[in-house]
Amino acid sequence: MLARFKLHLQREWQARRHGRDATERRAMARTLHALDKAAAQQKGPGEVAVPILGHPMRGFSVGALRYLFNEVFLTGEYRFECERPDPVIIDCGANIGFATLYFKRLFPRSTVHAFEANPNAFRLLEANVKGNALSNVHLNQVALSDAEGELSFFISDDAGTLLGSVRSDRGGTSELKVKATRLSNLIASLDRVDAVKIDVEGAEWHILKDLQQSGTLAKPMRYLIEYHHQMGSDAPRLSEFLAPFEAAGYRYQIAGKLNAITDFQDVLIHLQRG
Repeated sequence: MLARFKLHLQREWQARRHGRDATERRAMARTLHALDKAAAQQKGPGEVAVPILGHPMRGFSVGALRYLFNEVFLTGEYRFECERPDPVIIDCGANIGFATLYFKRLFPRSTVHAFEANPNAFRLLEANVKGNALSNVHLNQVALSDAEGELSFFISDDAGTLLGSVRSDRGGTSELKVKATRLSNLIASLDRVDAVKIDVEGAEWHILKDLQQSGTLAKPMRYLIEYHHQMGSDAPRLSEFLAPFEAAGYRYQIAGKLNAITDFQDVLIHLQRG
């Protein structure tokens, strides 16, 4: 009983800390309660559906839904201010659609172009977008790279694992061949781009190369990037990654949890043209 009460207080604190107003704080608390209830009721592995802030969201497991809710909604790490009520947003690495849903809640009149290469994740992304009747969301089952064509994409045999990557040391042991395209094609075709969110498990270097070569790097107003620092045996290259943005006039803020000096680190970078 005491442990349950402590958990309730923790959930309330999380909701109060991250909700924008009283209505959203109550919705967050209800979502955390729904996730706890679903976890207690889940008998084994398999897809589940849980209301997330009132939106029915399907996922590979309750644990996966909880992780994504914490990462996207409770932390608010993709939140940004925009001078327009109808921003054009590109979601690179959309997974099952939590960031896309976050953007549509933040800016109901926004247009979102979502990219996801993992076929398992894309199936749920499509179901979640349709199930919530999210308008002006364009889905693309394709990997983003610095060249058109086909490439190897690695996923785990465990569908409940969220990871998928062009790198075998990040994605998993099952290799798929997926279609690849250049992000610059879309950026060049749009009149404006207000935000580009990138979480592609190590493929951010390929996207950066494409944007540099095509001359489209400086077109978006802002980037929200999860940079994968010292992945696998990679040497530290964060300064090299940031240099083209600095040269293009972007200001930025960086956040990340401190680990041992040689460990892998997820680094969140918000960049905006100054």
